[in-house]
Amino acid sequence: MTEFLLNFQRQDSTLAKSLEISSDWKLSEYRVEIQMLLELPENLPCQFVLERTGEVLKDYLTFGQAGIQEGDKLILIPPEVPSQTSNSSPGSFTRVQEDKPKSPPASSLVAYKLELIFVSDDQQTKTYEYFIDLDEDYENTPERFFSDYNQKERQKFEASLKEIAPREIKSSETDKILREWCAEIALGYRTTGVKI
Repeated sequence: MTEFLLNFQRQDSTLAKSLEISSDWKLSEYRVEIQMLLELPENLPCQFVLERTGEVLKDYLTFGQAGIQEGDKLILIPPEVPSQTSNSSPGSFTRVQEDKPKSPPASSLVAYKLELIFVSDDQQTKTYEYFIDLDEDYENTPERFFSDYNQKERQKFEASLKEIAPREIKSSETDKILREWCAEIALGYRTTGVKI
């Protein structure tokens, strides 16, 4: 475990703070705390951008896994307002392009994103995003979202997964993916990364 000093700043540059951070802390676990220090609403799903590289950092990584170094500056940016022409929609996977991050689709409900990362035998990765919109009833028990109404949402998820998977996905693997995602949703995480 390595500890180092990091600088955090709001996107509008109106407020900045420096904090001692441990390399094995998860970004997602400290994002809300840092948002509050920077006087941003805690329920706003901001993202960390590493100023040195311009890279949007994945919430599920630790500070060490994200390649953050002593003295780096992380900028908290609020979510982008998606354009009306976006082809991302709840209930379907979309391929993530490496050069630019995607934003969740516009919705009056709260959007939750699964980043499903397929790792090939030669360690190449392909990442796909899957969005669902949950109302307050499902946020605390998201597993119900996939089991209610004759498991319609689970069937939709499985059909979308079958379209993008490089191999056949067993039912037990689907269960594991949904279990991990639902556990993080119940904890309040808006983005969950799962490797398969």
